[in-house]
Amino acid sequence: RPGRELSGLKDTIYLEEDTTYQILLTFRDHADPTTPYMYHCHQLEHEDQGMMGQFVVVEPGDRPRLDTTGWDDHEVGPGRDGHSGH
Repeated sequence: RPGRELSGLKDTIYLEEDTTYQILLTFRDHADPTTPYMYHCHQLEHEDQGMMGQFVVVEPGDRPRLDTTGWDDHEVGPGRDGHSGH
């Protein structure tokens, strides 16, 4: 069990090398099918390895409704690998 200084909700977590993680998130009141959230690793070279991307929180039965008008190949968006041209 983590010490008191490590308990509570987090938006940044430490992950050990060469380990696979699954992260479970619950959003009770922040569903917005038009606005993606981002996740990323703080080591920039990891972006190309799938450690940067976006997800959209929707209500049950709803679907993301993102306006992709004007996006080009250097912008992050659905169906892309999260790499933004670094």
